[in-house]
Amino acid sequence: MPGRKPGQRGTGRRFPPTDPFNPTPPLNMAKITWSDIEDTLPEDSECGSAAEAHGLLSGLLCMDGGADSSRWLELTLGPDAEPLDPVASSVWQQLFKETRRQLEDFDFSFTPLLPDDDDGTLEERADALGEWCRGFLLGLGYGSNVSDWPGECTEILRDFAEITQLDPASSGDSETDETAYAELAEYVRVGVQVVQRELKARPSQPIRLH
Repeated sequence: MPGRKPGQRGTGRRFPPTDPFNPTPPLNMAKITWSDIEDTLPEDSECGSAAEAHGLLSGLLCMDGGADSSRWLELTLGPDAEPLDPVASSVWQQLFKETRRQLEDFDFSFTPLLPDDDDGTLEERADALGEWCRGFLLGLGYGSNVSDWPGECTEILRDFAEITQLDPASSGDSETDETAYAELAEYVRVGVQVVQRELKARPSQPIRLH
């Protein structure tokens, strides 16, 4: 289901209810697509894209699996934002529940919410991946004191921080570039679950947020 191109802000309006969901989009949620969230993201939101909003949610849930959706929505939309309309709110709540389920299951079913091939060019999709990582680090409260993070988290989070600095304009449209993007997106997908497992395994070791 094509949506706006990555980087174009939404109006907060719900897409037509007759538009079908893609049941098995690659590198995307099983039921909620990037377009579903991007098309309902208000223009004045704190998060600049659906990818960043989902990265933020994923980071929050990795830190606190019991977090509720109100905190995520406040950080994503802004503390003074108007509530989403009922239909859009239902879509966002479904995304919240599905993301939490995937992270709780520990079965590596988690997938970042990213645009599909039909939603944008490789450059735009690479930009969305950087935005996703930016949101994830924000949700974790990731700071400069990387020694606080357990196990493999340090290396993974440093890599995520580097992904946020990549220049999407350097991405071409060749098969090699597409493969590189797919590998990077897969690294992020798996890396999130490794971070979540490391944090879950060491609940008694507090991490200082910055």
